[in-house]
Amino acid sequence: MLHLGTFVRPASRRAIISSVLLAIAFLPVTAVAQDSSVFVYADAGEPTTLDPARTNTNYEFTVTRSVYDRLINYDLDDPSSLQPGLAVEWTQDGNAWIVKLREGVKFHDGTSFDAEDVKATLDRLLKLKLGQSYLVSEITGVTVIDPATVRIETAQPNVFLPANLSKIEMLSSDDIAAHGGEGDTFFAEGGNGTGPYKLVNWKRGVQIELERNTDWWGKFSDKPFDRIVDRFVEDGANRARGVEGGEFDMANFIPLDDAIRIAAQPGFKLIEGNNLWAWPAIYLNTQKAPTDNADFRKALVKAFDYQAMLDFSHGKATTPRGPIPDWFPLSPEAQEPEIVTNLDEASAALEKSGIQNATMSCSIPAGFPEFRFAATILQASAAQLGVTVEVDERPTVEALKAIKNNETNCFAIGNANLSPADATKFFAAHYSRNGHYNAAKLDLPELEKIIADMPTVTQQSERAAQLKRAFELIVDSNAIIWTARPKTLVIQPDRITGYRVDPAEYINIRFWEIGQAK
Repeated sequence: MLHLGTFVRPASRRAIISSVLLAIAFLPVTAVAQDSSVFVYADAGEPTTLDPARTNTNYEFTVTRSVYDRLINYDLDDPSSLQPGLAVEWTQDGNAWIVKLREGVKFHDGTSFDAEDVKATLDRLLKLKLGQSYLVSEITGVTVIDPATVRIETAQPNVFLPANLSKIEMLSSDDIAAHGGEGDTFFAEGGNGTGPYKLVNWKRGVQIELERNTDWWGKFSDKPFDRIVDRFVEDGANRARGVEGGEFDMANFIPLDDAIRIAAQPGFKLIEGNNLWAWPAIYLNTQKAPTDNADFRKALVKAFDYQAMLDFSHGKATTPRGPIPDWFPLSPEAQEPEIVTNLDEASAALEKSGIQNATMSCSIPAGFPEFRFAATILQASAAQLGVTVEVDERPTVEALKAIKNNETNCFAIGNANLSPADATKFFAAHYSRNGHYNAAKLDLPELEKIIADMPTVTQQSERAAQLKRAFELIVDSNAIIWTARPKTLVIQPDRITGYRVDPAEYINIRFWEIGQAK
């Protein structure tokens, strides 16, 4: 049974939603779709929570990125270039950053944003240790200097903290105090941010509706949409048909073939951008035979048919040379050797391993055509070496659990990084001995040291050298097959303007930048 809920904030802190707004909120879906002031977005799933301290999927960020603001922003064309958000200035002071805040900013309920809100937000996030907290886990304390200034302390100097703060949404300290009890669902189901859009309504299983915050301090597009409807459409073909037929203005995760087909029609254009780091990457278990043998892993890496993956992507992809794309700040990828199929080298590595006629298993998350295709390519490539690969599709959580429990030899996963400048967070999650996604079970002491040391290094040239060394350590382990790095492809109808691909986001959309074509 669907629960149709409207979120009216308590009168003690919330402005009462007008009857006119409520009437608009409950317009039939068809009426919404025909209203030119409404932007209808088809997302591939429904949020499990809207609590910024717990969110960690693109479905959730679709909403929270528009309801809340962050202290710092970044240039989408150059993610290393940080820009003011709720903070207008930030200065490093030893083991701390002094952050000056934008004054005159209001929450949606009309109360003022200040330093107490920053402290309460970060304190809560670090206490819960969920969602995006890993991005700022080095913070040891937050001190309010005055209403417009905070001091954020870290255990040691951290040059990446401002970049990582660009993902942390700011909450109201009053809301945190009022809704801190166990079982309180205010943050999970509602929202009171300073962002460009206000949460109006969440129709469970159907859609979330947002209203433009006309008092927002930031800049909207020239002709912004007054209301946003975030529709939950799980089937990719239905999302494609909806965009093609005009039911949806835009959509997330349109299947590649459909995107290319629709873009070729009058009235649409294909927007391409950098986003994913690898899709998928196949992690080889270094602690289970036969993939515990480094030469055997090298044979698989060398035998893999990378061109088949490029063909699958209709040429809208490249073959990664390692874990970090060339567009990421300080990436060494352009200087590193290409990774190409070489059956002679693969055969030599297999012979050196001493392993013959091996059978290995691979668990892949179900529901991803790219993952399934990559697994079949691995099967075919390995078969040329006399190696049998047994593929088992499971739900993502179960597939990851299988390799963590040493039940399988390989695991496929998509790679992306939320930080616009800090690769160490990605390394820590995917390649560090305790990383949640370290499906290869790598244990590289030199890499562990780089992950710990790089954030403390102020000299850019030294950080670049460390990043290059980390890159090479991971590649030389032969524990990952980076099958392809596809471009992010988004269909934009001619009636819509302003969409840009965010390279440091999980394929998302900035509703405040979207506008109606003039």
